[in-house]
Amino acid sequence: MDAGNRARFARATERVDAAFRHLDTDDPPIVIQDANYSITGEEPDTIPDDYFDEGAFAGMVEYQARKIIAHLERYDDDYVPFLFPWYGTGVVPSALGCEIVFSPKQEPAVEGPILAAPGDVARLVPPDPYRDGLMPRVLRCIDYMRANSDLPVSFTDCQGPFNIALNLVGVETICLWMYDSPAAVHELMDFCATVLIDWVKVQKRHAGQELDGGAFPHFTILPRERGGVWISDDDSTILSPDLYRTFVVPYNSRVLQAFGGGTLHYCGTAGHQLENFAATEGLVGVSAWIMGDFAQAFRAQALFEDRIALMVSDFTPVDIDGYFAELIAGLRLKGTVIQTCPTPAVATVKGRSEALHRDGATVGREALRAIRTNLSQRSRSRSGSVRLATERE
Repeated sequence: MDAGNRARFARATERVDAAFRHLDTDDPPIVIQDANYSITGEEPDTIPDDYFDEGAFAGMVEYQARKIIAHLERYDDDYVPFLFPWYGTGVVPSALGCEIVFSPKQEPAVEGPILAAPGDVARLVPPDPYRDGLMPRVLRCIDYMRANSDLPVSFTDCQGPFNIALNLVGVETICLWMYDSPAAVHELMDFCATVLIDWVKVQKRHAGQELDGGAFPHFTILPRERGGVWISDDDSTILSPDLYRTFVVPYNSRVLQAFGGGTLHYCGTAGHQLENFAATEGLVGVSAWIMGDFAQAFRAQALFEDRIALMVSDFTPVDIDGYFAELIAGLRLKGTVIQTCPTPAVATVKGRSEALHRDGATVGREALRAIRTNLSQRSRSRSGSVRLATERE
């Protein structure tokens, strides 16, 4: 890493840290999320056939490195590069007995649940990260990345305790258990939280990361002293606030506190959970892919103000100018990171994700232009308002 890049990444880290410290600004950090490690939204012919194979670590590093280099050439934003040992969202379930399906040119997926009755929970055994499921592959990949690059290495995808539990039991079943067998659900959630904490700690040791550092929630660096973990909780969208508060919030809090704090991610509409997020101990930031639902982002900021940063994102929309004009007009810029993901094969259209074909680099440049144009216009408008107020005084 040359001196110019080191200075660039240091500035980006400082800007993101200022957002997490909730400092006043007209110029919040911006992250273009095109250096992605996952393959969702990519054109199939650009995805290596062996991307997820055991031992194909050099190919994964090369794939991610090409994206990082292209990103640094295209954009002057607040992205800080890292390598990611990416094997889908089912790594922990795989180590607990779930089968993983590797379909061509798609993310690895959990085939189905393995627990049929509440009594099955007591028979779960913590996994051995050096023997079970995909965990050993992840650790070997981390070791390879660390030995062959000077970039920081992240832990793998970090689905929260609730998502792990859902994979083991199934959505409908666990919701029924919450009413019929609540003790079994608490036992399962406690088990999943413990397994996740232990798993992240092992990965951090291999990556040379401190417990309270080394996290990159959805392409954005989490500065030191802000915590060392992020969890994905997309299934927060499906539960009632009461059930989520009872069965999820305490276990998310345990995970976050184990690493000195961290962030939570969700996709979709989780406006009904915002108070629960605000009550989650150790939560310093929320990564929300809002699917064009600006109202939930604005309400989240009102609830989170000066305590929880908001990283707001979507797959870059088709209507780039209209989307960012509306979003930036309503955002509080303090405590905010503005993100967008310009994948070539997926876009946000009228509140949902749709498949299409476009040039990702062009889309990313247009998005960055639209974000900066709207921020500049807002800053000039604010400056004018301040001058008028001063003149009246």
